[in-house]
Amino acid sequence: MSVPGSPQPTRLELPDLREAHAAVVRRLRWGRLAAVGTMVTVALFLGFLATATQAGPRGLVAGLVVVLCVLALFGGLVAFSSRRERQHPGPAGPGPSSFGQVATTAPGPEVWAAVHAALARQGFGPTRTTDPNTVVATRSLSMASWGETITVRVEGTRDGRGLVTAWSRPAYPLQWLDYGANRRYANAVLTAIPASGPVA
Repeated sequence: MSVPGSPQPTRLELPDLREAHAAVVRRLRWGRLAAVGTMVTVALFLGFLATATQAGPRGLVAGLVVVLCVLALFGGLVAFSSRRERQHPGPAGPGPSSFGQVATTAPGPEVWAAVHAALARQGFGPTRTTDPNTVVATRSLSMASWGETITVRVEGTRDGRGLVTAWSRPAYPLQWLDYGANRRYANAVLTAIPASGPVA
């Protein structure tokens, strides 16, 4: 019971990571549409140039071959990314914005130690604490990506267990092709949590 005039305890309102994840997924869909439209436009333009350089049926065949080659290259990159993504199963979902959760009965210090160790193994830099329950870490630019950002949150639940959330996404807002990297990073954190299991 509280004494009149005493300060009331406040509950920390944490940002909704699932909602933020959904917003990034929507933005990445627009990025994918823009990329597909750009690749089709480039393929048609190059095909038109190939057709214009040679007269008659040879020009049409050359243009068609160029269009098909450009589209095949693009399709190959998409297929390769999908295949790499399937190689990293776990609680985190597919896609360049990968989100997952596990429940754990391990004490908080053990959970945080496992989180920091997993992030270090995956090449993430030092973590930045955004609130008492959440850390954010980033990876630098590489040959395959503009970098990644991962957010990890550890919260208590009503049944006394801990809920660990990992959300990994590209640092560049329209990078919709990530070759399975973000799913790998999120699952590396979630599978490293001791005494963990699926969220009921």
